[in-house]
Amino acid sequence: MELTLTGPIEAFIQRQVAQGYKDADEVARQAFLRWMSEESETPPNIQTRLDEAAAGRFIPGDRSNIQRIIAAA
Repeated sequence: MELTLTGPIEAFIQRQVAQGYKDADEVARQAFLRWMSEESETPPNIQTRLDEAAAGRFIPGDRSNIQRIIAAA
């Protein structure tokens, strides 16, 4: 696989290597691992709701439900 980097990202990687990372591949690997772990920290059902909204099937909630939702948390 080949990736193309923007100037700022390439400069960031070079700074990280200068600060002690083994090489550019290791910087990229660590960055992707962190990105993937943050992505997996999405609260349950959030992605489902985002997918529904993107598909146009999202039904807005009734604001009177807010207290019920807070009480259930």
